[in-house]
Formats: sequence, structure tokens, C-alpha cells
Amino acid sequence: MPIIVVDQETTVAALAARLVKTRTSKAAKEKAAQAIREANPGLDLDRLRPGMIVLVPRPPEAREDVPDVVTEALAPLLDQIRTELDALIRTANSALEADTAEREATAEILDAEAVQAAAQNDPLLQYNLERVRQTLADDGQSAVESTESLINGTEQWYTDLDDLSTLW
Repeated sequence: MPIIVVDQETTVAALAARLVKTRTSKAAKEKAAQAIREANPGLDLDRLRPGMIVLVPRPPEAREDVPDVVTEALAPLLDQIRTELDALIRTANSALEADTAEREATAEILDAEAVQAAAQNDPLLQYNLERVRQTLADDGQSAVESTESLINGTEQWYTDLDDLSTLW
């Protein structure tokens, strides 16, 4: 539900008149005032003061040019969250690339001629090299799956942010 900050209005009727279109019927203005009263049971709406924050249900007759302070405050925050999610995805992809490059460099060392020659004469070394190769392969697969999971999660977060932005 949108909120509004009282400017110069001193009564709920004056506030309702500010929020509805100019040529709105008196009955519609009264209905808007009653809706404001119902949405703000703890406020003395007959004695409004500048700076008071009032919940305002949107009547069909609402003016389009009345700013919504919630949207004004939260829109930059939601934009910043989206920017940070974009950065998270970029960082995750960069980390995966660096991790993959490191595993490839390690695999090249394990496949070096000198290491292979030493492993031919040492069954334990040969076994350990195979285990390390398997671990590198497993870690590579896990890294890809983790990154994909993170990216899929951020897609849901984007959807949740879009849903959140429509609540007010």
C-alpha cells in the first residue's frame, strides 16, 4: 500500500482531495477519505501536520502525478541490489574461469614427461597421480555445478525483486 508524506493538508478530507483527480465527485472524495481513515487507525487524521506519514489506499480516482515515497525510496535500493547481483554473477563466472585454468595447469604438470617417467617405476606415485587427476575432474564438475546453481538462484532473486517492486 503506498504511503504519502503530508505537506500542508490539515485534514484527511484535504489529503484525499490532493490525491484524487480534480473533477472527482464529492462522494468519491469522501470514499477516498474513509479508505485513508481505515488504513490509518492509529493516526489523528483530523489534525494532520506536515511531515506525517500516511498509508494511502489507491482509489480508482487517484491522480497519477502524486509521488509515492515508498517507490522513490525503494527503487534505488532495488536497482542497487540488481547491480550487486550482476556483479555476483560476473565474479562467479570469473572465479570459475580462474579455477578451471588452475586445474588445467595442475593437470599439465601431472602429465609432464618427468612425472610420468617417475610414476612408471613407482606404483604408489602412479596411484596417487590417478587419484589427483580424478579429484581435479570431480572438483571441476562441482565448480561448474555450483556456479550454475548460483546463477539459477540469482534468476529467482531477480524474479523475487520484480515481485517485491509490485507490492506497493
